[in-house]
This record gives sequence, C-alpha cells and structure tokens, in this order.
Amino acid sequence: MQKKTRNSFMKKSFLLYIFCQLLAIGYQPLSAQKIFTLDSAIAISLKSNYNILLAQNAYKTAANNYAPGVAGMLPTISANASYTASVTNNSLQNTSSPEVKTNGATEGNITPFIGLSWTLFDGTKMFIAYNQLGLLKDEGMLTLKATMQDNISMVIESYYNIVQQKQLLVVDDSNLAVYKQEMDIAQKQYEVGTGSKLNYLQAEVSYNAQNSARLKQEIAVQNAVISLNQLLELPVQTTYDVRPDINIGKELTYDSLNNLASAQNPNLALAKTSIRVAHNVVKETSAMRLPSLSLGADYGLSRTQTNGLTQYSRETGLLGAGLTFSWTIFNGSIINIQHENAQLAEESAQFQYDLTNFQVNASLLENFKQYEVNLKILKMDEDNFVIAKENVDVALEQFRIGTTNIVQLQQAQASYAAAGSQVVSDRYNTKVSETQLLQLAGELVK
Repeated sequence: MQKKTRNSFMKKSFLLYIFCQLLAIGYQPLSAQKIFTLDSAIAISLKSNYNILLAQNAYKTAANNYAPGVAGMLPTISANASYTASVTNNSLQNTSSPEVKTNGATEGNITPFIGLSWTLFDGTKMFIAYNQLGLLKDEGMLTLKATMQDNISMVIESYYNIVQQKQLLVVDDSNLAVYKQEMDIAQKQYEVGTGSKLNYLQAEVSYNAQNSARLKQEIAVQNAVISLNQLLELPVQTTYDVRPDINIGKELTYDSLNNLASAQNPNLALAKTSIRVAHNVVKETSAMRLPSLSLGADYGLSRTQTNGLTQYSRETGLLGAGLTFSWTIFNGSIINIQHENAQLAEESAQFQYDLTNFQVNASLLENFKQYEVNLKILKMDEDNFVIAKENVDVALEQFRIGTTNIVQLQQAQASYAAAGSQVVSDRYNTKVSETQLLQLAGELVK
C-alpha cells in the first residue's frame, strides 16, 4: 500500500512539474493564441480529406443504385409518336365525265402510342440483383468507415506528435535552466577563487550546447505543425496551439478489444460482406438456367387525313398485349462455366476472410502486447524521472558547496535530460498503441 501511494505521488509530481513548466515557457492565452483541439482537427479532416470524399461519393452512388428499378423489378413504360406526310398529283377520268386533276394533294398520318414492358419472372435474378445492390451499399459504407478510421488514426498521431515535440521543448527548457545554474555557480566559484576556469568554461560550453539543442527542438515543433496542416489540407503557414498534455484513456483489456474487433472491424466486415456478394453471384448463375416470362402491352392511335380527290379522315385505336416466354436450353456450356467460376470466387472470398481474420487477430495481439509494455515502461520512467530530478538537485547543491565535481554534475544532468525526454516519448508511444488498438477494434468511428 505504501509503494502504491509513493508511485501515485510520483506520477502526480511529474504531471504537476510538466504543467508548471508549460506555464513557465509562456503559453499564450486563448485570446492571443487559438487552442486547436483534437476534435476540431478530426472534424476538418473528415470534411476535407480527398480519400474520404471519394469514399463518400462511392457510397452515395451505391446507395442510389439500391432501388428495385435498377434491379429490373419494375416495368418500363415508353411513349412514342410518328408522323408521315405525302404530297401527290392525281388525275381521274372516265368516259362519262371530263378529266379531274388535283395537284398538291396531301395525306398525313400520325401514330402516337404507349408501350409497356415488364419482366414477370427471370429465374429470381431480379431479386438476387436487388439483394446484391444492398450488399454493395453495405460495402460502400464499410469502405467509407475504414477510410475514415485510417484518416482519424493519422490525425491523432500527428496531433499528439505536436504535443510530444512541445513537451520535449519544455524538457529542453528545464535542462537549460539546470545548465544555467551550473554555469552561474561555476562562474561565481571561479570569480571568488574556489573553482577553476576550466570548470567555468566547460559549464559555458554545456550551456551553449543545450541552447543549440533547444533551437533545434523549436524547428521540430514547427515541422510537426506543418505535417498536421498538410494532413488537414490547411495552408502550411497556419499556426495554432494545442492542448499541453497527451490524454491516455482508461486501460484497455484484450478480451474486450477482441470481441469488438470480431464484431466491428471494418476490414473484417468487408471481407465477410464479400463472401455474401460472391454467394449471390453463384445464385445468379444458377438462376440463368431457369426460363423467363415477360409481359408486353401497347396502346395507341392511328389517324390519317387526306384532301385529294377523295377527302376523308380515318382514326383507328390500337391495343395489344402479349406474353413472351424464353428459355435457354443450351449455349455452349457458358452458364455452367460461369457457375463454376462463381463458386471458385466464393471460395476465394472465404479464403480472403480467413486471411483477414488471422491478420486482424495477429495485429491485435501484437499491438496489445506492445501497449502493455508501453504502459509498464511509462510508469517506470515516470518514477525514474522523479529520481533523476532529485538527483540533479542534489548534484547542483553539492557542486555549489564544492563536494562534487563538474563531471559528476553533468552526468546527473544528462540522466535528468534523458529521463525527461523518455517520459514524453513513452506517453506518445502509449497513445499511438492505444489508437492502433481502437482502430483495430473499430472504435474510432461509431
């Protein structure tokens, strides 16, 4: 119980130290520097990422196609009209009357009609096609979800990389403060004659080197921001501030993640849907062996009018309907070949599902083991950081009173710097592991 209390205290001490250091380096207030949250970054990414936009359009297309008419279940109604005209010169003569001539006699015929065509039975292919369109819609949604999860995962890692680089900058500032104390002590000792000039010069060199390292870390922060801007399709010059801490959620369990992955991993769900799509193709090729029955009906008018030697107008109504029965008895075994190929495709889809399931399970176990190790390393390194901080404080005090030399002090400083950087890296690595596990479990997109 005492050890647990000590570890908790050490962890709180570290977080308090990081928070204080963030305040010390002058984080600008909200009014001067915009705080860019992870949720805002994800929202921008979902709206602007081209891969997501392409997947969205593909899904919308599949959703539009999921209709009975596209599957051939509804009738086709068409309207047509035709008009023909002729101009003739007529001459009529008999023995009892003079010749009668008509020049430019016209005759016109107009025929409007409406036709209906409806497949009543096609071996159930239309019902299979409708079900297939629904599966293709599901595939589109799953592909969109997988694309969104990939993108969100990259945004999370990129966002927290900025946080990591900023925290490493905090560590550099803390180290720089320690080296400044060392240099001030060495200078004072040299000036009063209790220390050597060599110690003072060495302390100054170390301070300048740490200052140089801090400048390099500032560039690392800027580059991390640019990387996120590129990912979000923002102007690369865009500047903002981020949250100061890497938020690690509650500890994950393997059994829970495994159950979630089996139920909602998008890649696994896609592979499962592909089996159903392939099975529908098998059913469709089987249905091609059955006959088809279609209904055809026409209704129209035919109107003829002439003003020649004999003027008349005639109008006729047209109504017709019929059934067409069709059955392919033999087509060179093409249907049999297509059916066999469809069965092979279904078998391949099952193989692909088994492979995807194996890969997801292997990745889940591998990432979970890494996640567990990262958590343990983080706890140990947080404890080690507190010890390193105490060690460097003691070394500085002993150097001040002359009971230790500059070599021993700088060893303590190096340990302190490494311990601080390691804790920051540990937290980032743990967050990356957590994100990868949530992605495998299908939890990044609900």
